[in-house]
Amino acid sequence: MRELKAKDIAPFTKILAKMELKETIKEMFTKTTKTENDIENQEDIKPNNGKMVSELMWGIVENYYKAENELFVFLADLEQKTKEEIAELSLSEFIELIKELFSEKNISFFKSAAK
Repeated sequence: MRELKAKDIAPFTKILAKMELKETIKEMFTKTTKTENDIENQEDIKPNNGKMVSELMWGIVENYYKAENELFVFLADLEQKTKEEIAELSLSEFIELIKELFSEKNISFFKSAAK
């Protein structure tokens, strides 16, 4: 998968909006950026990237039918494949691709996309 770029924010935010996930993701990242003064429990200021990634992945998998074509086109561009090639991936390959999309290296991209 190629590196995510600024040009990827617009199509991805459209996908999130169509999947009705943008506000959920925005809220998820807002919670992790509060300052110590805003939160009594110190655990709340530490972002749990593993949990966020898991929630993002599940949200995409659960709602991808709402933006299936757009998601396939987006992933095809990232993988330098056709939309049809992405659609024909086995379930395990598709899930691995989604996992890679939401890997630790892309967390800052999703923070930008959620704004």
